[in-house]
Amino acid sequence: MMKSQIIKKGLRWGIRIGCVAAVFVYAFFFYGHDDQKEAAKPSHELSIEEKSEKIAAAMSPEDKVGQLLMAGILKPTLDADAGKQIQDCHIGNIILFDRNMESQQQVSQLTNKLRSQITTQSHIAPFIALDQEGGQVLRMRQDFPAVPSETQIGKSGQPEEAKKWASITGKTLQQMGINVNFAPVVDLGSKAERSYSMDPDVVTNFAVQACQGYADAGIWCALKHFPGIGKVKTDPHVDGDQVQVSREELEQQDLKPFRDILQQVSQDAVFVMVSNVNFPALDAQYPACVSNKIMTDLLRHTYQYQGLIVSDDMEMGAMAKHYAFSDMGVMAIKAGADMVLVCHDYGHERETYEGLLNAYRNDDAFRQLVDERVQRIIRIKLAKGTEMLL
Repeated sequence: MMKSQIIKKGLRWGIRIGCVAAVFVYAFFFYGHDDQKEAAKPSHELSIEEKSEKIAAAMSPEDKVGQLLMAGILKPTLDADAGKQIQDCHIGNIILFDRNMESQQQVSQLTNKLRSQITTQSHIAPFIALDQEGGQVLRMRQDFPAVPSETQIGKSGQPEEAKKWASITGKTLQQMGINVNFAPVVDLGSKAERSYSMDPDVVTNFAVQACQGYADAGIWCALKHFPGIGKVKTDPHVDGDQVQVSREELEQQDLKPFRDILQQVSQDAVFVMVSNVNFPALDAQYPACVSNKIMTDLLRHTYQYQGLIVSDDMEMGAMAKHYAFSDMGVMAIKAGADMVLVCHDYGHERETYEGLLNAYRNDDAFRQLVDERVQRIIRIKLAKGTEMLL
């Protein structure tokens, strides 16, 4: 065989071998290697669930625990003490009270600074919340629309009134940088005109409209106080109490609005705040906000709720007189809560944070729960849009 023919034949075989190798390489990286393919997927093509999982996986333990907290600050400015508290406890979410609110302009400046510090620190924007129910529960009433109480709205007989006032409230809050309102109250017969009605169907009709009004305004709202505290005799701010009625009565009355409303609203847009009251017919041992039977078995599994579960304030006497802050947060997360409220004392906030972080570092099962909770929190935040990320 001539030398030139040998060279040509060798070249042909070399090309064939090279093509086959290229095909194998292509197949390995783009078809046979799922991890590499997933890593190569542009971030804008990821689903919200994939994005939240990816973001959570990159977070430090401290920042994860901070996402589980919604805490208060003490003054109308982000002073050095508040800034240090947010930094030291990696606080991911804030609740405001009258002590923080002097005017709409001042609140806007405060929320901008809070959002800037928290987002710079964790790369995730905070929920900034308050309780703006109307009537007697109205923050900064000297510089806010005169929102009627739920009882007044309910007496109108027009559910669209609930939507109107929720929209007015929500838009005003949104303009001040507040993105969560802990309303509407869906308890039956709460004092201080905080209930639409004693009739669960009437409460449902009005509350569904209120939820729509808040959604139209672009903020989250919250149904409270699950599983319904209209029958309590002792104010939970003072001490614990028990709702001594049968499960059948609860299902027919106090629980019914929660169950019915959650079937009619977007669950990503509506939180559920869980009370710190005892319901022996549902759980003979624990208050609702640390009860697996109430939050996980009933709310998650039976009612199929997939949104955020938030505890009521752990500093209320119903909890603070009976449990340590270092334990309460851990108990709530284990039982099914996603976020824990500690609203008024920096020492209590720090104890709650340190208790959660210690459990995260030393308990594998708890670490998995926290990771799940953080992914849900981020998923709900991302559902609003990319502005919730830095």
